[in-house]
Amino acid sequence: MLGYIKPDKPDLKIKEFEIYGGYYCGICKSIAKRYGQFPRLVLNYDSVFLALLLAGISPAPEHIEIQRCFVHPSKKRTILYDSPEIDYAADILLLLAYYKLKDDYQDDRSLKAAVGAALMHGTFKKLTVAVPEKCAYVKDRLDELSELERSNCASIDRAAEPFAKLMEEVFDCPLLKKEKNGEELSGLFRRIGYHLGKWIYLIDAYDDIEDNLKKKSFNPLISQFGFDPQGETADEFKQRIRDRVETNLILYLAEIAKSCSHLEFKKNHGLIENILYFGLMRKTEEIFKKGTENHAESI
Repeated sequence: MLGYIKPDKPDLKIKEFEIYGGYYCGICKSIAKRYGQFPRLVLNYDSVFLALLLAGISPAPEHIEIQRCFVHPSKKRTILYDSPEIDYAADILLLLAYYKLKDDYQDDRSLKAAVGAALMHGTFKKLTVAVPEKCAYVKDRLDELSELERSNCASIDRAAEPFAKLMEEVFDCPLLKKEKNGEELSGLFRRIGYHLGKWIYLIDAYDDIEDNLKKKSFNPLISQFGFDPQGETADEFKQRIRDRVETNLILYLAEIAKSCSHLEFKKNHGLIENILYFGLMRKTEEIFKKGTENHAESI
């Protein structure tokens, strides 16, 4: 998860915004309690969506406290505690962050990423005990993805498959099996994760086109649609492939929403709908708008 999954804040009610922040702070507290202070630096908002979904179908009441945070000591904040759903979302966040740091080092030889991965190694060892099956599965799918990238895969669908399967697996939280309709829930969460993985991979590929062209690094969209450096600019290339990319992104979002519509939420319904119908769509529009603005400036 790469920072794309956020709510549309202007459309949130004040109470919803506080609860959303409470989940974010709860994940931060969960990390500090179980893994120490340093891993909190990789915290992002993507993990909140998984926690909201998992907690949303649980009838268990939320344990909410109002406390000060050492990062923002001037104001008390809503914090959710003692939630297995939040703990699981925190584990997945740390697992993906660890591999992201390793990938950044391999791609760019980034010293910052190398140091981060080294400092996160102890946390990763703990994760292999906490969620061993997920750790092994994530590594295998990322190895597949690396191989496709090394072979300059010219199919966005094929290139996206390992990450989609990765997300499918991590969304299938072991807690779901404890519910009466565990198999059905597992299937729905897997479909949500799979299509969310497709959406993330595709929108990230589109967002990275300029950077990948400058660095001459792999991008499945460039490989599939054939960028012509003599006949078009990066912005013109993005405009040429935009309709195809946008159609696929909207289809993925529709599949996510369809699967979520079969879930019976006990709480967080408004927040989840905000992210699904407004947040993800707004992020899609923002990514396309960047290309449109650059294209307009060049005319």
